[in-house]
Amino acid sequence: MGCYCIGISYFIIGWAGVARVDNPPPAFSSLVDDPVGDVLVLVVFAPILESLMLIGVFELVRRARATMPLPVLAAAVVISVGRVWPWWPHSVIVLPSFCIQSAAYAYWRRRGPFKDAFWVVASIHALINVIPALNTIARAAREA
Repeated sequence: MGCYCIGISYFIIGWAGVARVDNPPPAFSSLVDDPVGDVLVLVVFAPILESLMLIGVFELVRRARATMPLPVLAAAVVISVGRVWPWWPHSVIVLPSFCIQSAAYAYWRRRGPFKDAFWVVASIHALINVIPALNTIARAAREA
């Protein structure tokens, strides 16, 4: 699932290049001033918090007795819209990834306990964030 998310995201990034979308601002590439903090945020804290938010929206829409595609799409859209700042194309780039994560949650939730489904989603998210974390490490190594 993580590989599908990464592949789709890079496909959309390629089309963004064809459409001549502006490059992200410098504030986009650094979350905090410390590279170690950036890596921890990308690989540990963001996957846990955003997965909890994604699952919360999914369960809220599901409890409203919506049919199955709606909770998957609603959760993905709500979490993606949170990515509009500071570079709006990022929300479009990550939307398919959050759709896959939401669908993975729906699949694993039907087959097991909440805890297992949550860790599947958080693991997919952490795997996706490994590439930006490696980019942060490389940038810190160049600047050192």
